[in-house]
Amino acid sequence: MTIQLFTNAQLIDPEAGTITVGDVAVVNGLIDAVGLDLPRSAQTQVIDCGGKHLAPGIVDIGVKVSEPGERHKESFASAGTAAARGGVTTIVTRPDTTPAIDTPEILEFVTRRAAIDSPVNVLHMAALTKGRDGAEMTEIGFLLDAGAVAFSDCDRVVQDNKVYSRALTYAKSLNALIIGHVQDPNLSDGAAVTSGKFASLRGLPGVSPLAERMG
Repeated sequence: MTIQLFTNAQLIDPEAGTITVGDVAVVNGLIDAVGLDLPRSAQTQVIDCGGKHLAPGIVDIGVKVSEPGERHKESFASAGTAAARGGVTTIVTRPDTTPAIDTPEILEFVTRRAAIDSPVNVLHMAALTKGRDGAEMTEIGFLLDAGAVAFSDCDRVVQDNKVYSRALTYAKSLNALIIGHVQDPNLSDGAAVTSGKFASLRGLPGVSPLAERMG
């Protein structure tokens, strides 16, 4: 049995919105107790935090990992290492890869790669439409079974409202999460900034907030 006791730490509780001084006991890698002056034995490894903050691991949603297809840009190993150094213990990856993560087979491939190479937990989003092209929805049910935690075409807008409506209806029946880019592309085409004083003074093509409302 491995017992670690983190002492003299400022404990962050995101749910309660508090920061309190205390100790954390960890047994075999799992939190066993939180409090002040927790008991210790001769086998306990005591780690003095020196008043530093101790928080639950951060979940980073929407991480761009370039596997499959462009591993030289960002791999599960490099992204996971960077995440761990920043206090992130779980990353949720985007499906805008080459090719897109739009089939159970591709999802299973990246799941295996992440399990081998990443030092942190990795969850995966899958594409909402095949190839993220907005023409045909993916096999949401099969992708859920393969481990997808959400569905998104990322920065691409599903321009066909019939396709988008069907995808939303199907996802609802399976209790699946969709993360969409809400925007009417016809209204925002060619724009650089939101319309207003900033855009007018600098002569920049602006887009009305109506584009997002329509989306």
